Amino acid sequence: MTADTATRIEQALAQQLEAGWNAGVFPGASASVAIWEGRGWTYVGHTVGERAAGAGAVTTDTIYDLASLTKPWVAMAALHLHHRGAFALDAPIHELIPEAREVPLGGRVWEVVLSHRSGLRAWVPFYETLSHEPGSPAAEAWVLARLIEHGDANPEGVAVYSDLGYILAGVAMSRAADMQLDEIVAAEVSMPLGLEDMVFFGAARSDDAWKSRCAPTGWSPWRGRSLNGEVHDDNCSALGGVAGHAGMFGTANGVARFGAACIGAWHGRRGASEEAMMRHATARRAGGTHRLGWDGKAERDSAAGTRIGAEAFGHLGFTGTSLWCDPGRQVVIVLLTNRVAVSEDNTAIRAFRPAFHDAVIEAFDGP
Repeated sequence: MTADTATRIEQALAQQLEAGWNAGVFPGASASVAIWEGRGWTYVGHTVGERAAGAGAVTTDTIYDLASLTKPWVAMAALHLHHRGAFALDAPIHELIPEAREVPLGGRVWEVVLSHRSGLRAWVPFYETLSHEPGSPAAEAWVLARLIEHGDANPEGVAVYSDLGYILAGVAMSRAADMQLDEIVAAEVSMPLGLEDMVFFGAARSDDAWKSRCAPTGWSPWRGRSLNGEVHDDNCSALGGVAGHAGMFGTANGVARFGAACIGAWHGRRGASEEAMMRHATARRAGGTHRLGWDGKAERDSAAGTRIGAEAFGHLGFTGTSLWCDPGRQVVIVLLTNRVAVSEDNTAIRAFRPAFHDAVIEAFDGP
């Protein structure tokens, strides 16, 4: 990468983030772009705005609620467990979730769960009728029972993006490894990459010092309080803040480093087993764009824009976050915002995301 390329990307980030901030898309944002240079990765970043009104400026160390960007981390941890023989992707659900033995869901396998083709509903507001202490074993058991009872609404094989599937997978992974899910993700993904202090499950942290760097995500009517360093997703909160579908927090550079490792694995630079895992995870599947833990580029109206490569894989987060990896160009694009701090109904980021990604790819490609 030439200095001109880095300069163009930095200028594109600045221009796009300033425009989004001025338009009220988010109160602040942090972006990081990773570029492979043949022998190593270069990172270009930019920040804009405030963590929230009066909460101080966004910096490169600002921590965001990653929301569903949790799913790729959990999926990659599941693949590592599978590789070690601790969690079989082709095993029926009922082996680890015997509570599901008597329903059709119980005979389906984790491969279809993690690729959003298990038949589970997209989402159910379990928290609204939760009668147990959030995060307690009783709360987890109650949510699991309701999920099994009410979650299986679609035929197997139909592509339905499902938080429920990842809640179920998180429980199963914990049972398989006899560890908490946050410990599994840290051991299998974060720690080997040196990212355990950059991307983590917030509720599992033993101290609160990191919350002073966190971007708030607005008011939770269910909890009756503003959220800062506390997971935005209410179902995840009902489960104690650690779940397969949400709960991770991180910096833009930390997420970009994860994406860079994934591209490196895709190209075989991290060994044959890592390459096989990434190729399996990101392989196209029938019936939709979602893969195992990842999404792909839609033919029309993709959040990744129009310029990113056809083999790109990535994910979005409800709070206003995104991660996209272009293995052809060997570029990672991370955008972290707390657009929900403006309003739950703030949807301006839908138009912002594709324009942002197109601008970065255009800057990378150059004249």
